[in-house]
Amino acid sequence: MSPGRRFYARLLRLLPAEFRERRGPDMLATFDDMRGELGPGAGPLRLGAFYLRLTVDLLRRIGPERARAARPARVGGGGIGVAPGRLRGEGSGLLLDTLGRDVRYAFRRMARSPGFTTIALLSLAVGIGANTAVFALVEDFLFRDLPYRAPEELVEVYLEQDAFPFSPLSYPDYLDVREGTGEVFSEIGMGGYGFGQVDKGDQVMNLLGEMVSGSYFPTLGMGAALGRTLLPEDDLSPGAHHVVMLGHGFWEREYAADPGVIGRTLVLNGHGYAIVGVAAEDYPGTVQGVPVDFIVPIAMAKQIMQMTGDPLASRGSQSYFVKARLRPGVALEQARFALAGIAADLKERYPDHWDDHRSFILVPTRDVIMNPALDRVILPAAVLALVLVGVVLLIACSNLASFLLARGMDRRKEIAMRLALGARRAALVRQLITETAVLALVGGVLGMGVSLGLLDYLMALDLPLPGDMRLELGMTGRAYLFGLAVTGATGLLFGLAPALQSTNPDVAPTLKDESTGGGRPRRFTLRNTLVAGQVAASLVLLVFAGLFLRSFQARGAVDPGFGREPTGLLSFVVSSERYDQEAGRVFVREYLDRLARLPEVAAAGMTGNLHLTTTTTNTMDLNVDGVEPPQGRRAWEVDQTEVEPGFFGAAGIPLLRGRNFDDRDEVDAPRVAIVNEVFAERFWPGEEAVGKTLRTGGGEEVEVVGVARATKVRTLGEVPRPFIYTPFSQDYSAFLTAVIRARGEPEVALRAAFRTLREMDPEAVVVETRTMDQHLGIMLMPARLGALLSATFALVALALATIGLYGVVSYAVARRTREMGIRMSLGAAPGAVVRQVVREGMTLACAGAAVGLLLALAGAQVLRSLLFGVGAVDPLTFATVPALLLAVALAAAWVPARRASRIDPVRALKAE
Repeated sequence: MSPGRRFYARLLRLLPAEFRERRGPDMLATFDDMRGELGPGAGPLRLGAFYLRLTVDLLRRIGPERARAARPARVGGGGIGVAPGRLRGEGSGLLLDTLGRDVRYAFRRMARSPGFTTIALLSLAVGIGANTAVFALVEDFLFRDLPYRAPEELVEVYLEQDAFPFSPLSYPDYLDVREGTGEVFSEIGMGGYGFGQVDKGDQVMNLLGEMVSGSYFPTLGMGAALGRTLLPEDDLSPGAHHVVMLGHGFWEREYAADPGVIGRTLVLNGHGYAIVGVAAEDYPGTVQGVPVDFIVPIAMAKQIMQMTGDPLASRGSQSYFVKARLRPGVALEQARFALAGIAADLKERYPDHWDDHRSFILVPTRDVIMNPALDRVILPAAVLALVLVGVVLLIACSNLASFLLARGMDRRKEIAMRLALGARRAALVRQLITETAVLALVGGVLGMGVSLGLLDYLMALDLPLPGDMRLELGMTGRAYLFGLAVTGATGLLFGLAPALQSTNPDVAPTLKDESTGGGRPRRFTLRNTLVAGQVAASLVLLVFAGLFLRSFQARGAVDPGFGREPTGLLSFVVSSERYDQEAGRVFVREYLDRLARLPEVAAAGMTGNLHLTTTTTNTMDLNVDGVEPPQGRRAWEVDQTEVEPGFFGAAGIPLLRGRNFDDRDEVDAPRVAIVNEVFAERFWPGEEAVGKTLRTGGGEEVEVVGVARATKVRTLGEVPRPFIYTPFSQDYSAFLTAVIRARGEPEVALRAAFRTLREMDPEAVVVETRTMDQHLGIMLMPARLGALLSATFALVALALATIGLYGVVSYAVARRTREMGIRMSLGAAPGAVVRQVVREGMTLACAGAAVGLLLALAGAQVLRSLLFGVGAVDPLTFATVPALLLAVALAAAWVPARRASRIDPVRALKAE
């Protein structure tokens, strides 16, 4: 049975039973007769006329009353080709059947227009995929799910000081806070970071771990995914509790998520630790975003840090992050008052470490992302990233809406015919929106693939992250829901306007108009407005990208003052268990001698803390005769590091005056130091610094024996700051970085240096190896990522806007084929046709560029704090970007215009 006959038979089944039994066979015979008159291959117009005659005949046979009763069965339910499905049932069954039919019809429409479908899907996939990927990156910063018990009760304690406004605490400070806050905190715990090394045959695996107090997990109210957490009894005696928890990711990677791991031994830094548990999968770590491989009791700090002396005894070692739980009924202000009392007491008891500029800060844990100081940068950057990709999605959706409007114009006769035959506008709107929704759904599925690809790409990048930090990126349930929401909003919101416009034609003129176009198109249409908006948005993104690129260029041009030659850096720990300080000095001296003999090495030196290291900052309290310290302080706090004499040559830091450290500067000799030129000018302006005397915070005298050139110390953008170098021989450090200037590739020299170290000490803990370029790249990474992402989004937006402008001009050319043919047949020059078409396209581009320029000027002011070395209104950027955009727009308009000038007038006049 043909589809038409099945439809007619179902239509009859909706009529009263007595009428159907009496007249049904007759009417089916009539259908066969009328359908036979059409013959095979009847076109849509003849089929429309047939169904209209059939409906009229049916209404005449059943009479007015029954016609009204049967009204839901009229063809008006959806028009030609869609009405049968409306008759399959009532209620939910009818709705589902109708939806299924509309979806199938949407897929058929997509298959019939492969060019349109491909461009639309690519636009949507890029827009939705980029938005979902960026959301997955920033969701933890914007939408935190705290896995702790009663997270509203948790607070974090920081130390406020000039060097860093939200600094971690020293272990002694933590103990003082713990003892003095029993009335306001029910529980308090702390955690800090340490490095571990696991030998794997002829290789080593460096791990990032946490050292936590026994009260840490009970304070958080978190359990373990497997086994148990660390408990207070694991933190009683220093060095006596060799137990470890595995990080969840490390357990999955290295142990294949084996539940039998409990009870095994993990060897870290040469010591065996019994595995007692695996951290919960949602455990965020001491600092969110920094995943760890293992967690040990803080009592094992000396074994993990491999340091001489007690690493928990110094008040100057501010490395531990403190979390506490408020007692029921205790307000934040009460806890802050208690901490203020502790700070006042510490200032009296320890004036060398505590001055008037130090105090405790209390912040609710739910208000902290990573660190309150970093959050001030992270949060705006996350919002900005979402805004940028949101603009890209808007441009993609504008393209989609523009394409749908054009397709709606091409389907105006079909829609007019269906309306003339009784189709309801609501049904047509529903069908058109279904088509858009299906298109958006397919684009969304492709977009999920794009987002996964982007995240995998970021994971695969060799980003110069400090230490053994790494990115753990992936799609979460919330990210998938976000992508689904974006997909749904895209399909509904941007399909509605084209659907409403397409289903509101003037039926009679449209059916009478047999031409495919004609007449001068209106200048201000919804399509033109969308394209102008795309150009405006693209210009804004291009300006932002230009500003970030210029800022990155300015940062990269900053001279750090060291490391110009190919250089490698090898950070390692001299084991305090195998080497005392004297043996450690001998070991380091011998290692440097062996490095100097390597053919790959041009020069080598040692430092305890290299400049521009993001994870640590060393300072030294000093007094200078005749120069009063800042108000409220007992001494000047100056950045410092200990170095071996070869450091200056290896790092490329010249000595301007005086001498280098040498054999005279032994441990028992008078203390000496080398200062940088900023230090000398600050404390002895116009005088010779060499020979001057400093006094440490403890009152020990230090003679200045040399002045070195100034370098960048903490950031590339800082104002030059004073710095002091002390000799390694007098100021021993177990944590060292070998600075190795290479004769060729620094990677080759690093491999040779690593082999030499392991030959001397097979158990030596190597924290990391990296080139100087990678080290400096850490400082440039935020700027590089900002420039890369903004440039990528801007180029995608430019491509989408170009496609949109090309589509508008091409569509205008297609609709005006007859007009252009008539003009050229009357003598119009092809060049004139080209100029007219290009002029109309460039009018849209210039209008969009003008609006975009105003928006970019306003938006650039928001970026002012994120830029370096370039103003928010950078003349080069604001001159180059519009010129680039208009050049691309000119090309997009010229291609279809050039094609229009080659139209054959005869063929154009015959076109319908």
